[in-house]
Amino acid sequence: MTASSPLTARPLTTTLLLGATLLIAWLAWGAPAADDGALRVMWLGGERFEIELATTPSSRQRGLMHRSPLADDQGMLFVYPDEAPRSFWMKNVSFAIDILYLDADWRVVDRHVAVPPCRQDPCPGYPSHGPARYVLELPAGTAGRLALEPGTRLEAPTKKAPD
Repeated sequence: MTASSPLTARPLTTTLLLGATLLIAWLAWGAPAADDGALRVMWLGGERFEIELATTPSSRQRGLMHRSPLADDQGMLFVYPDEAPRSFWMKNVSFAIDILYLDADWRVVDRHVAVPPCRQDPCPGYPSHGPARYVLELPAGTAGRLALEPGTRLEAPTKKAPD
């Protein structure tokens, strides 16, 4: 019996490393999150909101595109794995919204209110002026009505009770 030479072990090692790298990339970026699209409850300014979660790259990219307007008590929460500067746009969104950028402690770091739909390309971006871990989209006018200003701390969403 002879020992493996370094030349025959190298392709196996390379294949294993490549496979592990692809698996990690798939888990980080492509694997569907268990709560993607789930509905949660958030209490904002004493009012109950039903919030849809966008937790995967594809659902965060799609956002509210090609959807009906949000009801007064609805929103969408974009969940990211880290804090970083974020920028949103209104491509293929047919109604105005408020965009709240939140840090990892659920504090509002920035907001854009009554952001209009994009009617022609290129669509403008609406960047955060600080790192954000979460982005909350609400019907236009909600942030002002509920005094959701930079510095306001929100409560994290809770699981929706069964109907």
